[in-house]
Amino acid sequence: MAMRVGSRAILLFSLVYSGCSSGRVVQPHVRTTPLIGTVHVDGKPADGLTVECYRDSAKHPSNSTPTKADGEFSFGTYKLGDGLPEGTYRLTFKWKSLAPGEVDKLHGAYADPTKSKYTVTIEIGEPIDLGVIELSTKGPIN
Repeated sequence: MAMRVGSRAILLFSLVYSGCSSGRVVQPHVRTTPLIGTVHVDGKPADGLTVECYRDSAKHPSNSTPTKADGEFSFGTYKLGDGLPEGTYRLTFKWKSLAPGEVDKLHGAYADPTKSKYTVTIEIGEPIDLGVIELSTKGPIN
């Protein structure tokens, strides 16, 4: 008798589990536009710096991407490099240090989206290249 109850429980679990997994809702993709750029700090390419984008009055970044060894970055929404949906974004920059006690090599100078002077408006169409963004470990360059 114990064997039958166990077999029925496994069969019931299998049916419930397969029913749940097959009812997946797929959200439609919104169109995106590629956004690329390069970050230099103190005149040199910044490797491993994080570029974040904040949409509208959001308190949390909509998206973020690291820079490569040459300072280049490319945002992706659904896959690497496909870009961002339409909208206006404020960019912030953080450069984490591996050294103990130091959180940001830029000392938070570019981390506040409400004070960011780096904004971009994405419209569906041609890719956007922001060119070279020059930052300094001493704070914003005027």
